[in-house]
Amino acid sequence: MIGAFTICANNYLAHAKTLAVSFKKHHHNKRFTIAILDAPYSTIDYNDLGADEVLWIPTLFKDLIDSLQYKYGIAELCTVVKPELFKYFFNQGYEKLLYIDPDIKVFSPFKEVFSALETHQMVLTPHICSPTGEVGHPQDKDLMRTGIYNLGFLAVNNTPEILSFIMWWGKRVKTYGYHDLSKGYFYDQIWLGYGPAFLDKVYVLRHLGYNVANWNLHERQILKLADTYYVNTENTALRFFHYSHYKIENEPLLASYNKNFNLENRLDIVPIFNLYKACLKANNYVRLKQVNFVYGKQPALKITNAHSNANRFKNAYKAFKQVIKILLGR
Repeated sequence: MIGAFTICANNYLAHAKTLAVSFKKHHHNKRFTIAILDAPYSTIDYNDLGADEVLWIPTLFKDLIDSLQYKYGIAELCTVVKPELFKYFFNQGYEKLLYIDPDIKVFSPFKEVFSALETHQMVLTPHICSPTGEVGHPQDKDLMRTGIYNLGFLAVNNTPEILSFIMWWGKRVKTYGYHDLSKGYFYDQIWLGYGPAFLDKVYVLRHLGYNVANWNLHERQILKLADTYYVNTENTALRFFHYSHYKIENEPLLASYNKNFNLENRLDIVPIFNLYKACLKANNYVRLKQVNFVYGKQPALKITNAHSNANRFKNAYKAFKQVIKILLGR
């Protein structure tokens, strides 16, 4: 059996449905699963997500979620459970398995991936396939901190060697699955840098049509011929675009951290962003993004300047009263 899966909370289901529908369009004979790390929400129709199967992670891995839900935020938690899901699907009889981030849209069949899996155990996609420029952000030196390979996509065969690697990976992310660049941690992603070192037959897929994203636009131009999208030339079909950190309400920004490209200086990508935006809106993006997640640490409340100033005033007043007491000998 061959399949693919994604992981998300309820507030990302518009993205996950967009992914599921686009994946199935080009891979109708391969199963697609949406694994939800959340609790059922009364107004969401989970039978209308475009997937072959919906799994509930808190039920599947109850003890794991109970032990980690206050240690990690929701984004961290979704990556921590990824190795466990690989093991689960292997036990279900999957021979070839793909993980795909929910904020991805598939544009054409993954021919090169399935071809590589005929002779390799793992397929990885690098963030970039050539050096970036020397100004702006992110540069190659910045991407190095988050990992050479992007874990928005991972393809593996079910082999003893892969299972052993996944068990080690799972152990590491349960303990160190933080987003904390100051300590060298970046979710589950950095650990796959060990893939080519620990495993034989790892294929680094440098096809520029895979994992096109805001961080590699310096080397990739989007072309449209008839109804098909290409990268740089008509010999390289666009396989999937990774809309990482994109928010409709923040346009023309592609991502808050990208200081190089946006929808105003990269007109070639405007059509595929408009297409993605239309898909998200059709899939209830506006409503779903407001659904708060149940599992994982909740974001800390931001203290406004007014509250901050008030607290400082109270503390200063208390200190002043204490000094007066000391001076008066009380």
